[in-house]
Amino acid sequence: MRIRVENLTRRFGRNVALDHVSFAVPSGSVYGFVGPNGAGKTTAIRIMAGLDLPDSGQVYYDDLPAVEYPEMALRFIGFMPDTLADSRDIRVWEYLDFFARACGLKGAEKEKALVRVGELTNLENLSERFLGELSKGMKQQVSLARILLHEPSVLLLDEPAAGLDPRARIELRQSLRKLAFSGKTILISSHILTELEDLADGVVIIEKGKILSCGALGEIIADRKNSECRVLLTFPSAAVDFIEKLKALSVAQTVEVHSPRQLQLTLASEDRFPCAMAKIFQSGLPVIGMSRPDVGLEGVFMDKTSGEVQ
Repeated sequence: MRIRVENLTRRFGRNVALDHVSFAVPSGSVYGFVGPNGAGKTTAIRIMAGLDLPDSGQVYYDDLPAVEYPEMALRFIGFMPDTLADSRDIRVWEYLDFFARACGLKGAEKEKALVRVGELTNLENLSERFLGELSKGMKQQVSLARILLHEPSVLLLDEPAAGLDPRARIELRQSLRKLAFSGKTILISSHILTELEDLADGVVIIEKGKILSCGALGEIIADRKNSECRVLLTFPSAAVDFIEKLKALSVAQTVEVHSPRQLQLTLASEDRFPCAMAKIFQSGLPVIGMSRPDVGLEGVFMDKTSGEVQ
């Protein structure tokens, strides 16, 4: 199911949270929804999930206008907020059973759905635990299981990995990969860009309520070829001892000390990188390590955004 957002505008007093926001997510793809804090991500997702109304604009799921027909849209949507109820009076199976019945599932159909989401989210051994006893990662898995009960075609996930430890993030990512492989359309709001890059087919970048970039991830990253690129070189001893020789090679626009044993080079464009590195290594400089802090989605994010908040 395709997602199409057209000219969403939402104001809170004088603050324009969304300013004619438009983007599309192709059917069966995973898109990252990224931006600084306060960029408008949660507001947009809440409107898409039918929890808020825009001042103007529309959200389409295929050809269904969700703002006019929220009840119909909810049949296709699974919305996962970044928090889960912290009740110590309800067990995991009771929580999921309640929402299964709220979705209209009964009898064998309900039991089949509970087994299906439990296996998908690795909850088989947690069914008797109280929600209040669970770790943040376990709660996120329960929340994911809840939104899958009615088998939605579209998943809207608001910071699903926020606050998770490394193991919980890996387990959540594995669950999302299974869902992506099954053909669901997924929009994920997240600040963990390296993980999004491993999972997403595309990205929507928003700042101060405006869309800065949207499209296939590979194409957006490839568009950076004409922008500056940065390289970190690591040396076996004090980096400052090699700065003048590196400057003399004239391969970079700037050469700066990044840390006691690292120099940062700024090249005019991505295309200059191969020749610059060849010249550096041929010069005999004792480089023992090289990294690219701005490669991939993180680099795109830094290029596109300014870090301003509304």
